[in-house]
Amino acid sequence: MNKKLLFAAMALGATVYACNPKPSTSSQNDTTQIAKQPIDTALVGAPNSNEFAAQAAIGGMTEVESSAKMIKRTENPEIQTMAVMMVKDHGAANAELKAIAKKQKMNLPQTLPQEKLQAITQIESLAEEAQNLAYAQLMVNEHEQAVSLFTSASQGETNAELKAFATKHLPTLKAHLAHAKSVLKNLASPEKNSGTGKPQ
Repeated sequence: MNKKLLFAAMALGATVYACNPKPSTSSQNDTTQIAKQPIDTALVGAPNSNEFAAQAAIGGMTEVESSAKMIKRTENPEIQTMAVMMVKDHGAANAELKAIAKKQKMNLPQTLPQEKLQAITQIESLAEEAQNLAYAQLMVNEHEQAVSLFTSASQGETNAELKAFATKHLPTLKAHLAHAKSVLKNLASPEKNSGTGKPQ
């Protein structure tokens, strides 16, 4: 991947996460620093039960919807593997959360907020390698936020079922984050990038 393409995809990530006012200034090879963008302050601390459930639902839907689209669009094996894993794992977690919400008469969001839809649309507008890179960056950012959210809930959530839900799924989210960072690092490494994206 040439530098122009890498910087373009990184710029998209900064645009998508404009609510994080301090963009990354790391070098292109320091993908760990790229992933360490500031976390939305709405996720800091221990939200109440309804807030946690709503934020968890939005995060899960974002990961499933963006990943389902990438399965159809990419030919990169690492992206394919990650996207399939996200659809499977987050799809199951989403169903579990919906069951808890129904039992406890909580209203979960049924559609994604505009900023999440815009992020997915922006990724779809890219071509080949840049699309793969932007999706990997999205997965890193989403899972950074999810790990923060679920860590807080596992420690401070007062609703027993939601606390158990957060505790159960936190290890999976941490594993997803590590996986996404690894994929992002590989994509950003010129010698490892084979340019296997599906032509637009």
